[in-house]
Amino acid sequence: MDQFDWIFIISSLVFFSSIICVFILTANNKEDKVKVFGIILFIMIFPLILVLVNYIIVGRDVRFIIFLSLILIYLMLEFLLDQVFKIDFRSKTSRHVPFIIIEWAACFSFLFGTLRLDNTWGWIVSFFFFAFIVVLIYNIVKRKRKK
Repeated sequence: MDQFDWIFIISSLVFFSSIICVFILTANNKEDKVKVFGIILFIMIFPLILVLVNYIIVGRDVRFIIFLSLILIYLMLEFLLDQVFKIDFRSKTSRHVPFIIIEWAACFSFLFGTLRLDNTWGWIVSFFFFAFIVVLIYNIVKRKRKK
């Protein structure tokens, strides 16, 4: 594994950790602290662009290039919708569902990409992925109880 593979692995851990924190904060009505993790996710775009460029130059498997493209599309879309245009796309199902599809594509891209790089780190990222699912369910249940 080279340094760009490590950047990908570390980015996957930061990605899942950030999303987990966002869901926990949202479930507990601490919306003011969520923006910190939005900034972290935005900053992740830059090292991932470097990894993508490296993988294209080196001639890495096309799947990794697709994985990185899906991840970058998600990160840029989230930043644009939440921070730049400040569109409340989560309140309307017809706008939220396409976003969720892209979000899950990014999650699976990180998961399968890391598993292809290294089994040990892949399983560690898998743990974070499953923690993400548990916290997502927790968030949904807690929001429904509030209503």
